[in-house]
Amino acid sequence: MKRLLAILSLLLCAHAGPQEPSAFGAGNLDAAEPYGLSEDEKHILKNRRAIEALQKTLLKQQQTVQQNRERIDGLQSIIEGWNSKIRTFERSLRRLDDMNRSIGDLEAKTEVLARTQSENFEQIRAVLQELGTLIDSINEKYVDKERFNRLESAFLEFKEAYESFMKKADLSTKPNAEIFKEAKKLFRKKAYGDAKRYFAYLIKNHYKPATSNYYLGEIAYREGRYKDAIAYYKRSASLYDKSSFMPTLLLHTAISLQRIGDKKQAREFYESLIGLYPESKAAAVAKKSLDKL
Repeated sequence: MKRLLAILSLLLCAHAGPQEPSAFGAGNLDAAEPYGLSEDEKHILKNRRAIEALQKTLLKQQQTVQQNRERIDGLQSIIEGWNSKIRTFERSLRRLDDMNRSIGDLEAKTEVLARTQSENFEQIRAVLQELGTLIDSINEKYVDKERFNRLESAFLEFKEAYESFMKKADLSTKPNAEIFKEAKKLFRKKAYGDAKRYFAYLIKNHYKPATSNYYLGEIAYREGRYKDAIAYYKRSASLYDKSSFMPTLLLHTAISLQRIGDKKQAREFYESLIGLYPESKAAAVAKKSLDKL
């Protein structure tokens, strides 16, 4: 009898199937490993995870877009420099075209003189002298093929070097303190394009925003972008108005206002500077500027 009961017990266990999970926590979508979900809950969980994945992808794309914008700002400064050089080169080419037309005119005159065998030797000599002077001028300014090829090679080398630099210029791998130190070094070297990118990155990371805005204002001031400079200076002062650079900030704000024609506000800033920092060098400059305003 005991043996029969044991066999029946084993059969019941075999038909009972795997052990059911506890009912506690079943259907909880917020659990690390949800179980006991209905079909609707499974769909909800699937959609929730898909949305979370999309949010992560979108955030990553937004960060990439911002990084590309910062790189474009640095590239724009370099392109502006090259555009200036290209315009100068184009002007030289136009002058060369004018010279070539002048040579054509002189050659035509020479041919006419040769055909007619003019007896006016003085006139022939004057034309030849003019031609000689023009040829000397062309020899001094003309860019021959060899030099042009060298210029083209140099440009291609620069392009490759710059593209390599852009690939390595991922600031997110560096500590903010090191980036700030490099940004000031670039500013002192007048490498304003790169310096702007570094300071803008620091502001985005909330690292020394008052000082970084001040330096961006100084860059804009030195580049003659006075309205931009005023905006950066005001932002810097609103964040922290006890910095050691405040006298310079107030002075350059006043000068910027004066140069865009806002003499009334310029006077107010000059007077504020003199009142707040009367013993500073910036105050001495402000007093002279007020006398001329």
